[in-house]
This record gives sequence, structure tokens and C-alpha cells, in this order.
Amino acid sequence: MREFFRLIDWMMNLPEDLSQKFEQELSALEESLKMPYVTSVERIAEARGEARGRASVLLEALAKLCGPVPEGLEHRVRQLSIERLKELGKTLFDFRSLRDLQTWLESHEDA
Repeated sequence: MREFFRLIDWMMNLPEDLSQKFEQELSALEESLKMPYVTSVERIAEARGEARGRASVLLEALAKLCGPVPEGLEHRVRQLSIERLKELGKTLFDFRSLRDLQTWLESHEDA
């Protein structure tokens, strides 16, 4: 599947002037339809970016609350789904130690 997307991306690589024209026309189309055109690949990338950003913010807060987060726990937090990261954010300030984080992860990690 990745090779297929690479091929399409390669085929869609436009010269700079055509790329700018395409972006202008796409913007005009999105505006006329009152909705942006978002591909499934863009939606996936957006969700991944949101999860990464949320995990980074939560890890910074955890470090301030409980001290440096060991690499193993950090990795586990970064592997959580966006839904689990939202749940962690809601309970984060109840934690008093990294043990609280570890206990929470054991009961909430994605299967």
C-alpha cells in the first residue's frame, strides 16, 4: 500500500507554478463547497499528529508533577490512542508519583 501511495505521490509531483495553481484552484473549490477536501491519508496523518502532540504535552506535565519519566513509561504513553490520551489528561493531576502513572497505564492501555 505504501508503494502505491509513493507512486501516486511521485506522479502528482508538479512543477512549482502548476503546484501553486493547483493549490489556488483547490482552495477555490473548498470555499465554494464550504468544506475542505481532506483525503483519508490526510485524516490519518492529522490524527497521528494530534496524538503525538497530546502525548508530548502530557509527558511534560507528568515530568513536572512526578519527575523525569523513564523511557519505558514514555514509550507506553506515546503508544496510547487519542481516546486514551484524553482520559489520561483528565486524571493526570491526581497523580502523585510515577507509580500512579504505571498503575493507570496497566488498567488503561489499548489492547
